[in-house]
Amino acid sequence: MNAPQHNAALPTILVVDDSPDILILMEELLSDQYNILTASGGAQALEIIDGSVPPDLVLLDCMMPGMDGYETCRKLRSSSAAGTPVIFLSALSSIEERLLGYSAGGDDYVCKPFDMPELIAKIERQLAVVSSKRELGNQLNEAVNAVMSSADMVGEVGVVLDFQRALNACTDYAGIAAQLFESFERYRLDGCIRIQGKMGMVSLNSKTTCTALELSILDHLAAQKPDPRIRPFGPHTSFNFGSIILFLRDLPMTRSPDMDPELAERHGRAIDNVALLIEGACTKVTALDNELAVRELNSTVIKMVSMTRLALADISAKNKAMSNEVQTLFESLAKDVDDSYMNLGLLSQQEEFLSGLIKSYMSAVIQALAKGRETEGKLGKVIEQLGQLK
Repeated sequence: MNAPQHNAALPTILVVDDSPDILILMEELLSDQYNILTASGGAQALEIIDGSVPPDLVLLDCMMPGMDGYETCRKLRSSSAAGTPVIFLSALSSIEERLLGYSAGGDDYVCKPFDMPELIAKIERQLAVVSSKRELGNQLNEAVNAVMSSADMVGEVGVVLDFQRALNACTDYAGIAAQLFESFERYRLDGCIRIQGKMGMVSLNSKTTCTALELSILDHLAAQKPDPRIRPFGPHTSFNFGSIILFLRDLPMTRSPDMDPELAERHGRAIDNVALLIEGACTKVTALDNELAVRELNSTVIKMVSMTRLALADISAKNKAMSNEVQTLFESLAKDVDDSYMNLGLLSQQEEFLSGLIKSYMSAVIQALAKGRETEGKLGKVIEQLGQLK
């Protein structure tokens, strides 16, 4: 364990690894931006964490002799420094290893050999939220305790009924997720959720947006076949209802024969009740998506009706101008023909025939244009009917 000079202006990071070379390398790479503490094992790390100035973040190797990283993280989560973010460092990258890190209480997971800019970005992300988490910790504990007490009185069925009533006030996916987590807290459950539909996608845990590790677990669940909807995930349970994917920790779906019967029954009821909650939430997601679709359709109809009205008004004006122009032309033609009779040497019968012919064609053209105006009137009525569909 080292004790370098502490700069109060810099965050403090504890690097835990059984390899002296890794400790030296990490201290050289990170000491310009952070105060670096090092420990060669889990027990030594916990001594530092329980010290007078606990670190702001822990970089924790998974595979160490004696107390491994997962056990170290679990002990940290039960200590006075439970809110300290932990980023696991491991040469193993499977989903099973990531689940072990998630179950132990890790906030992120970086595979060795890692890219230093990526690691620093993950460190900065965790440090950016740690202060707000600490501030909200006491308030959250008080709220959870109050919810737990009320759940005992209301009962499991009451939780479902309260949730269904609360859904009426939800106007977006985040609101639905918040109501679900409130219900899960009353069942003493916790995890992460993803809701996706026409309004976009949200991925949340009970406190804030999902950690990088939680996002990777939700991505893994989303890539699985949707059937069965409910399936065991190690000592946890996952729910995939299409628009809603949920991962609840420490809720075993597969129960061993030696499990206490009362506890096994409680777990079974919890899974059934959670399924009811998600079905209600999926119905609300569909309702919100339908409302959005109706609003989009109404907007489209309004635009189409407006554009059609403008087009019809333009056509009507052009038809009217054309009628006037045609009538003027025919009248001018008739006058010119009448004026030319003196030079043509036509008989009076021939002059009358030509004049009548011109007038009959003028009447036919005007009647044809009038039929166009009748069509305009019918189109106008159709547009008015479309406007009433809004």
